[in-house]
Amino acid sequence: MTDVSERYDLLLKGGTVVDPANGRRGLLDVAVKGGRVAAVGRDLPVEGSARVLDASGRFVVPGLIDLHAHVYIGVSFFGIEADDLGPRTGVTTMVDTGSAGWTNYEGLERFVIGPSETRIFGYVNLSGVGLPTRRGELVHHDYLDARECAECVLRHPETTLGVKVRLYEGVAGSMDLRDVLKAALEAAELCGKPLMVHISGGNVPLEDLLPPLRTGDVVTHCYHGFPVGSILDREGRILPVVRDARERGVLFDVGHGSGSFAFRVARCALEEDFLPDAISTDVHTLSIKYPVYDMPTTLSKFLGLGLSLDKVIERGTIEPARIIGIDSDLGHLGVGATADVAVFELEEGRFSFFDVEDEELIGPQRLVCKATIKDGRVWWRAGETGQSAED
Repeated sequence: MTDVSERYDLLLKGGTVVDPANGRRGLLDVAVKGGRVAAVGRDLPVEGSARVLDASGRFVVPGLIDLHAHVYIGVSFFGIEADDLGPRTGVTTMVDTGSAGWTNYEGLERFVIGPSETRIFGYVNLSGVGLPTRRGELVHHDYLDARECAECVLRHPETTLGVKVRLYEGVAGSMDLRDVLKAALEAAELCGKPLMVHISGGNVPLEDLLPPLRTGDVVTHCYHGFPVGSILDREGRILPVVRDARERGVLFDVGHGSGSFAFRVARCALEEDFLPDAISTDVHTLSIKYPVYDMPTTLSKFLGLGLSLDKVIERGTIEPARIIGIDSDLGHLGVGATADVAVFELEEGRFSFFDVEDEELIGPQRLVCKATIKDGRVWWRAGETGQSAED
């Protein structure tokens, strides 16, 4: 029995908790103390709570983790402001995927990751300059140095996750994409970290790109619609090489973006029971206004494609947390975990969603963020002009 004299810093009352990592779903209260989840249960006492949020009729989930974003604002062509987006969309953690390379990652860490309230991790681009412009980051081959890339990852152990490479046609001029991948894998091996591989827009089939990948490596843009490098064969079935990769522990990420997510591919994959390991946005300057917008919109598209709410939340919380190795503390609402929490309303109606091919999907539901708690404090709440307003 809870001691009523115990003071909770925050109590979320009466919501439907969806916590896939702990197999927990139901009308439950969530109590927070000292920045951590203190209790989850029915009818937790209000007495002694510094602040109470009424979550009745809403869903209470772990803070969302966006596995694919670009936040090197002011340096990379793609960079957006993490703190302008995260709080109002339930995203407490973002992963910058290669905006910075081995010559400028320190700037990302010092001037973006450090000052941001959003929790940010990063993959270091195989290209020394990262993504200063839209394309061609490896055209100058002096920017390609596997050892320098690996050493950069090792110099920044608190924030780096591994190596990122984009395998689109012409990324390294006339250099064969197989050789680019070989260099990226060399960098990942040298630093002992995973590799994230962008597969859309390439000119080499996956039969040549997937076999070298290792357990824990991540394939992003898995539902892209380009004819070469698709996970589907001509009949719309998952390629054997793709299933082989998953069986040996290669992970598949959505990475929606402005050019790498097609409903028609996603439908075929889901019909084949090939679900993504993570649902992510690839939010950047070109995708934030259309068609991505944010993480709740991207998750809602998968509700429209037929995934259950629980599976969608799982792929936006605990699964990306596992991929980047932070699942002991984030991505779930277990007692003792960091209190990152999002409160969503699941609106019912007819909602239009679009993919990168401008196909319209009419979905019957959409997730709308109503409150975000990060590190145990109310970071953002709908209708509040400040973060100190009381109920």
